[in-house]
Amino acid sequence: MNLHFREYFSGIAKWISDKAAESYVSFVAFCIVVVWAFAGLFLHFSLMWHLMISTLAAVISILMLFIIQNSQNRHTIAIQLKLDEIIRATHGAHNEMMDIEKLTDEDLGRIQKKYGLLAEKTKEDLKKGKRDTHTPDLGKTEELLTELL
Repeated sequence: MNLHFREYFSGIAKWISDKAAESYVSFVAFCIVVVWAFAGLFLHFSLMWHLMISTLAAVISILMLFIIQNSQNRHTIAIQLKLDEIIRATHGAHNEMMDIEKLTDEDLGRIQKKYGLLAEKTKEDLKKGKRDTHTPDLGKTEELLTELL
């Protein structure tokens, strides 16, 4: 896909998602439904009357689905980049965590288990009166596991 076209679509998608989030858009949508319902009286609630709103609602719903997904992806990437910057700038943080969203489910499960073990170890330390504000090494999860068992 052409880069210029992608930037153009991205700008349009951002503009639509920004406008769709404004309160007056809900009011306009409500007014359209009221006009449609009132028109039903004059059209004797015909099949054409039903098809008109059903088709319009389906088309708008599908388009908004893609617009919302585009907006969510943009926001997710922005949040991820901000978190990556916090990790990068924090002394003692594990820089390997910066691209963690690209890992497989199995890899994420292993890391989650390491953090779970760390949490258990910290709970044990708190019971013994120790601090929980230190930065232990995650590489030593085997030691944590043997201490907990």
